[in-house]
Amino acid sequence: MYREVKDGEILTVNQVKNVLRNEFPHADIQGILGVHSEYDEKRKAGATFYKKTGLGPLPQALFNGVPFNSEEMDAAKLETIILQRIMDATGFFQRAVFMGLLNDHMDAIDFLMDQCNVVSRINPTILGNEKRYLNFISAAVPFGAHDFSTFSFLDSQDKSAIISENMPYLTKKDVIYAVTIWIAADFDKPSGRRLLSNALKHLKTSSRIRLGILNNPASKITEDTTIIAKGILAAFLTQKNSNIRNFLSKITKEEIASSLATGAKIKKFLVGMDDNTFEKKYNTLGVDIIKTHQMFCQEVLRLLPGQMAVVSNGRILGPLNESEFYAEDFHLLEKITLGTTAEKIKAIVKEMGISSRRGSDLIMKVDALLSSLPKMDVRQHVEFLKEQHR
Repeated sequence: MYREVKDGEILTVNQVKNVLRNEFPHADIQGILGVHSEYDEKRKAGATFYKKTGLGPLPQALFNGVPFNSEEMDAAKLETIILQRIMDATGFFQRAVFMGLLNDHMDAIDFLMDQCNVVSRINPTILGNEKRYLNFISAAVPFGAHDFSTFSFLDSQDKSAIISENMPYLTKKDVIYAVTIWIAADFDKPSGRRLLSNALKHLKTSSRIRLGILNNPASKITEDTTIIAKGILAAFLTQKNSNIRNFLSKITKEEIASSLATGAKIKKFLVGMDDNTFEKKYNTLGVDIIKTHQMFCQEVLRLLPGQMAVVSNGRILGPLNESEFYAEDFHLLEKITLGTTAEKIKAIVKEMGISSRRGSDLIMKVDALLSSLPKMDVRQHVEFLKEQHR
């Protein structure tokens, strides 16, 4: 097909059809290129896979799943770079065989997919070098998140302390968690509900994270513009974890959100929950805590009203685009967070014998502190010559 294309021109649909007719005169061209063709389904599947990988602008080339950067895509250098990649991969496989990690009875692709550096999606926001962290170093502040007037006079460190001390969490069990994730969004908007829904999808498959939410409304905060935000907060503050998960799964569906926006009462969707406790909290919650959340998002997380962010053990990722964070991204974020210092800190904290809430908070704060410090060389013990001859 490309032989039919002259220099400087691009391949056209008519050229593709002409080649198919010449090479396969009995073929059904419409059956191959039509909208309902099985080949078109594979094309759509390929496009969906590409979108989920987060690889970035096309064209892209990968070697054993590792993408080439823009400089390596230079046609003049590509052959040399591929040869170098082959040599590097050969050495990797030889070491694996020598160490008994790979043999003739194993699939080499499966072996590659089991490596710790393999991820289901590449997200530059998570993998990038630019990182911001919350500062949790603050003396105890005797105020709650509902006290908006006092909250507004505090500095960033004290604001972070109040939010962390008063944050309710969705968990699976009453255990110490190595990863704490906060989601900041306007949950009365579809984009915020999609982000929350993606986090819930990941939570179904993970038992190593706890989830908290921060409200960052785009519009003026009133009782009428924060129906879903208040419902989410009321559920977190009054319900068991299983009920919270079920309620959040319902309320993030667009048909239910539309019903609430057109006047449906939220109690209609409280199936299987502690209705009385929820309604009492919902009706008396007010909007000060939502104002506190919004101020924290704007002054500490540096978000504009309505913008979204994800915070993982104090690391701030945002502002995010509407389609920037999928369930696979939460999996990647958990993996990256655990792989740095969180897992090691957890092992130490578990030996302290403190409660799951205090332990999880401590891991979050220590991880944020250590990760925010500049990287130093590993400390080494030096034995002086005069000590050897004593």
